[in-house]
Amino acid sequence: MHWALKLLLGLIIVAALLAGGLTWYVTTSEQREPSRQAYSEICAQCHGASLEGTPQAPSLALADLRYGDSTDALITSIRTRHESTDVNNWQTRYSPSMIKALALYVSEQRQQIPTISASHIFTLPQGTINSRHHAFKVEHVAELSRGPYAMAPLPDGRILVSEKVRGLSIVDTNGQQGPLLEGTPRVWEEIVQVRGSYVGLGMMLDVQLHPDYETNGWIYLSHSDRCQLSCGSAWPVSMVRVIRGRINRNQWTDTEEIWSVHKDNYTVVPDGVAAGRLALDGRGYLYVTVGGKSTYDNLHVLDTPYGKIHRVAEDGTIPEDNPFWQPAAERTVASTRHTVFSYGHRTTQGLDAHPKTGEIWSTEMGPRGGDEINRIAAGGNYGWPLYTNGLDYSAEPITIGQELGLDFAFEETIAPVVDFTPAPSLSNFTFHQGDQFPNWRDDLLVGSLRAQTLYRIRLNDGLLEEQEKLLTGLGRIRDVEMGFDGLVYILLEHGKSGSLIRLVPLSSDVTE
Repeated sequence: MHWALKLLLGLIIVAALLAGGLTWYVTTSEQREPSRQAYSEICAQCHGASLEGTPQAPSLALADLRYGDSTDALITSIRTRHESTDVNNWQTRYSPSMIKALALYVSEQRQQIPTISASHIFTLPQGTINSRHHAFKVEHVAELSRGPYAMAPLPDGRILVSEKVRGLSIVDTNGQQGPLLEGTPRVWEEIVQVRGSYVGLGMMLDVQLHPDYETNGWIYLSHSDRCQLSCGSAWPVSMVRVIRGRINRNQWTDTEEIWSVHKDNYTVVPDGVAAGRLALDGRGYLYVTVGGKSTYDNLHVLDTPYGKIHRVAEDGTIPEDNPFWQPAAERTVASTRHTVFSYGHRTTQGLDAHPKTGEIWSTEMGPRGGDEINRIAAGGNYGWPLYTNGLDYSAEPITIGQELGLDFAFEETIAPVVDFTPAPSLSNFTFHQGDQFPNWRDDLLVGSLRAQTLYRIRLNDGLLEEQEKLLTGLGRIRDVEMGFDGLVYILLEHGKSGSLIRLVPLSSDVTE
């Protein structure tokens, strides 16, 4: 056999082995998760493999645990109420972080938070849902094509939908998804799909109507702009970019660039952490989220766009009262300091303005634990990666901040208004408005990905007053929006497709 043919055959075999190994590593990672294995080793023989309990120990799946079910209560219980337990001397073998990971595992199982793979299963709830304040039903509106990310209900009852690897389309009032709009920025096919999630560069992201859309017709659209050789790169790179335009029939027109960054800030980090969420505060400003689409050492460098929320005027001009604004002559050509509004964010997957105050609120994904709902303050430092309630996925403490040499006091950061530990993978949300569910007015309706749950959050003077799970087991909720009809619309991704559903009140009666 010719040596070149042998070399080619050898490379094919090596590539096949690497691909097989990578597939095995990814598909078995959830089963190999350290706290799951630790629970099986030291807890399951007494409390049962599924927390169901045994004659030796009670069930951990009960609605009420004797010593409490918060993460802190579970940690205390594991540490202090098992001192006499000697399963291969486990107390000396497991670190405090692993004990916390065990508590998180128990809490995740109690809340029936599925694995990432299982979170892609879509189930349409049937019958009457009796929540704390309203009874409602769930209606299926439309079946969608691939990878939905955001939606914007239109005044005439149609709904704009963005799909990460397809583009922008309109669902009509009969629930039929139309063809892709022409003239929108190009999007690219995913590089690979891992456990149902798209990994790629060059995706469509958020879509939002201008508060005066019925007068001016402006629609704001974010996407991850992709380039390669034109960026001086040997491989594809991308970065969040925001435009606005109008729709004429099925054509995107009147395009204006609203926010973008220098090509030096484009990276090969996949767009799954790009975020690109948009919010208009009704006071003339647009806010844009950018996730950790770079190494974490850049999240606290104000001249870079990553891990920050940016603010510009609705027409793309830069407000000189931005907290870190500098004139062009005083900053480098690639600097984004002048648009930074807040920093120290991980992946801000949700953004909205309070309908009365105009204050900007966000949802932020933590690692294993530490999802947050934040009120965004001008110039605020939100702490990541030095401070978090979460753990690394290896069940070790988050030490990235110390390793990067970050040094600021916790008191200098802005703590979350609501902490979600364990983390449900919070996504986008809306402040409820309208008369269909009057007792939810101004409450946050918050989606989640892995937990497949729609949360209702009530705030009082900026503090948590009430929290409720309205729906669970839906599928991965990408977006939640109010329709012009006063109904709540929910955008779901599941596997390679997606769905659009809505909540419909059964009557005007209030349930308590």
